[in-house]
Amino acid sequence: MMTTLQARMEPQSGLAILRSGHRLLFLGAAVYGAVSLVGWLLAFAGHLPLRASWHGHELIFGFAGAAIGGFLTAAVPKWTRSGLFSGWSAGGLFALWLVGRIAMWTGVLTWLDLLFVPVLAVMIWRRLWRARNQRNYQVAALLGALLGLNIAWHGGLESESLRSATMLIVALIALIGGRIVPAFTRNAMAKAGLPTDGIVHHALADKLAVPSLVGVAALELFAPFHVVTGALELVVAGLLAFRGLRWGLVGALRWPIVWVMHAAWWFVPTGLALAGAVTVAAWFDVGLGIDPFAALHALTAGAIGGMIMAVASRAARGHAGMPLVASRLTVSCYALVLGGALLRVVGGPSVILVAGSAWALGWLLFGAEHAPMLVRARRDGRPG
Repeated sequence: MMTTLQARMEPQSGLAILRSGHRLLFLGAAVYGAVSLVGWLLAFAGHLPLRASWHGHELIFGFAGAAIGGFLTAAVPKWTRSGLFSGWSAGGLFALWLVGRIAMWTGVLTWLDLLFVPVLAVMIWRRLWRARNQRNYQVAALLGALLGLNIAWHGGLESESLRSATMLIVALIALIGGRIVPAFTRNAMAKAGLPTDGIVHHALADKLAVPSLVGVAALELFAPFHVVTGALELVVAGLLAFRGLRWGLVGALRWPIVWVMHAAWWFVPTGLALAGAVTVAAWFDVGLGIDPFAALHALTAGAIGGMIMAVASRAARGHAGMPLVASRLTVSCYALVLGGALLRVVGGPSVILVAGSAWALGWLLFGAEHAPMLVRARRDGRPG
């Protein structure tokens, strides 16, 4: 009898875009990253009746939600040695996400936005539980917490829930990024014959990263702008910077598809440090002259947006059976997204239109280039 793992290796029939959940969701994230940001820029200019809270919600639960789903539907089958999320499970999951986006744009039945995350969490949890993959139980737990925060947002706790949800997604970046950034860097350097002894893990820092960020998320929900919250953000910023310094950044600079992960990562400690500094300074009535939204954009547009693009570009190529090498157009997309985020962080409100346009253009070009990889069958004939 054919095993589940063997079945995964058999050629697949049907629409290629439904052969793995990551295909539709990564493509949806790319398109929606551009569309939702353009919508917000039009609203900012007074042409659409959208609120700032809507913009934050759709960046976190719309754009990032799709990307998280794309990553997990690609990664969990590997973690659990189980079958792909394909066919109805892939199409149905994307449909739930799309229905939520339509509801949020139209303002009709907005509770439909709450359906995507719990269904994704159940799908992920079942695989992890059956495989007894305890290492990744925390991923399902983070999804459950994100659902709770989305419910809180719909219940009227908008600002606090969005700041907390941002920190939870950053915690997910700390968890997954802490695995893939040093691993992919080490692999690239080893393949090139370069020494990799400078890429090391610090056990205590790795263990503290995710729990400390979950703590920050809790404080952002229940004690936003409190001096304790700001102090913890400063401490965690130092902890995460310490981790990133040991991941071989200098060696990674020769490969854009590798260094982009490092660049996105460094927005994490930067954003946390800015958030902590502004909160602590305000508590003691000290003016720093920092845009109060700089930290939030470093974490969302920079860290979350940059890491999503880094992972999606690698996954799209890898699952298409293509070499893991970023094209010139992809590198331009990296520069537009990360550059747009950096401009918004350092330039303040005066550069919103320019920074936002660059960020949206990066995702538009990214979607256009990677769509063929996501809608066509793999070049090597393998499933996925």
